[in-house]
Amino acid sequence: MDISALQTRLRSFAAARDWQSRHTPKNLAMALTVESAGLLEMFQWTTLGESRGVVRDPAYKERVAHGVADVLLCLLQLADQAGVDLPESVEQTLRAKALEHPPKHPDLEPPTPAATVTVTPTPTTQRVHLLVDWENVQPKGDELQTLVPEGTDVWLFHGPHQPVDVAGHQQIYGPERVTLVPRTGAGRNALDFQLAYYVGYISARQPEGTFVVVSNDQGYEPMLEHARELGFDAQRCGFRRVPTPPAVSAVPIAQKSATLPPPPPPAPAPAPAPAPAPAPASSPAATLAVEATAKTSAKAVVPPPPSAKAAQARTQATRADMQKLLAQLDGLPAVHRPAHKAALLVLLQNWLGESSVRSPRTSHALAQLQARKRVVVKGEVVSYPTVALAPPAVNASAPKAAPSKAVASKPSPAKKTAGSKAPPQKPAVKKSVVSPPPKPSAPNAGKTAQSPTAAQVARSVLASLQKMTKNKPRQRSGLLKHIEAQAAKTEDPAAMAQRVLSLLEARKDVVIAADGKGITYSEKK
Repeated sequence: MDISALQTRLRSFAAARDWQSRHTPKNLAMALTVESAGLLEMFQWTTLGESRGVVRDPAYKERVAHGVADVLLCLLQLADQAGVDLPESVEQTLRAKALEHPPKHPDLEPPTPAATVTVTPTPTTQRVHLLVDWENVQPKGDELQTLVPEGTDVWLFHGPHQPVDVAGHQQIYGPERVTLVPRTGAGRNALDFQLAYYVGYISARQPEGTFVVVSNDQGYEPMLEHARELGFDAQRCGFRRVPTPPAVSAVPIAQKSATLPPPPPPAPAPAPAPAPAPAPASSPAATLAVEATAKTSAKAVVPPPPSAKAAQARTQATRADMQKLLAQLDGLPAVHRPAHKAALLVLLQNWLGESSVRSPRTSHALAQLQARKRVVVKGEVVSYPTVALAPPAVNASAPKAAPSKAVASKPSPAKKTAGSKAPPQKPAVKKSVVSPPPKPSAPNAGKTAQSPTAAQVARSVLASLQKMTKNKPRQRSGLLKHIEAQAAKTEDPAAMAQRVLSLLEARKDVVIAADGKGITYSEKK
């Protein structure tokens, strides 16, 4: 809005109707009061909730819009007649109020106009709303732009006393495109429910827009899946701050190369010498020796090129990655498994620690799951076939023991090796047939049958955590060690610990911070 142009237009409007004599500062101030009173009358007998319904009632909204416009026009005419530079006076008033009332949260204060970056609005009509769960993830403005480059509007949902990087987001998206939404209630999942409500609220006003929930919390998936079924473009995007290893690893290499003594130059040494006589006779051997030393020195000084395996590890999922994904997928309940391809890619991205859903490593992991027939993708629908276990071959020896004479003559050599105390003159054929060879397999079968499942280990972990009052693990690594101790009777305690932790996070029995250095335990029993 160009204030000067609007004031010029209002002057012409008044001159065309011969109103200049009545547009004095006194009359305009009185008119401003009257128009403000008319605006106030529209909300006189409404409650707080009813007043907010103005955005849902088109007729009510139109009346309020006309009242606001009348107040603004009177204010602009009053400033014009009084010779007040309205933008300059607004800036001076804000600076004076800032000095009079220092901020309690300096990080929440918008930047000064000198530091403000003007952002032109996007010409496209489609808006991409980024709803950030600030209690779960805290991406910076540039990190959020890198994560979702198409984002246009940012909604930061935070706790009442939680610091928020507003200035960083306003510099990227503009002050008018960043909205702070503090949590108004308390209790478990209070902010999650509030964010879910805003998804429906914004989608009702802009059904053509795109909605991206930025959070590592998988509890949003049922709500987003339902929104997609209704025809809305809604999805979730995880965030993990990945450190930059090249800057860290380059320093030691440079230090080591600087501390190495320079190799002795072999070529300049024989050059000043006057070429003795025996040199030509031994020239072939000397040439070979010089070439050999040159090759060895080059191998010692020149660092090897980056291996193809390291480059492949960045673009493809390794065997360890697939083992981790299969363990976490098996530990995830069936109701929490994504039913759409986009949601599954987001889940794999979070498990692999990738920064984008479109990373080659995430796509390769999905292809591996499809090749192993653990995931079936048809279009955008995802299903999870059950893996049938092959029946144990226990009765394979039974039909061989049925014939009496043919089979009875065969176990006699086994009796010579097994029973060394008995003399070979007394072959007990019938006893060898009756001897139970399958007994050694019975204990192994009993161990696998008695091996606790992930759900059983999770119950024991929760029971042990409830008994702990002050010494509960506060970091992800400590909690994994505690779970691994509870899963000591399993075949692979480390893998079982990962599955149990994924199960506890899916059920929200524990909530782990993005950096892994903060854990919130559920108080349910």
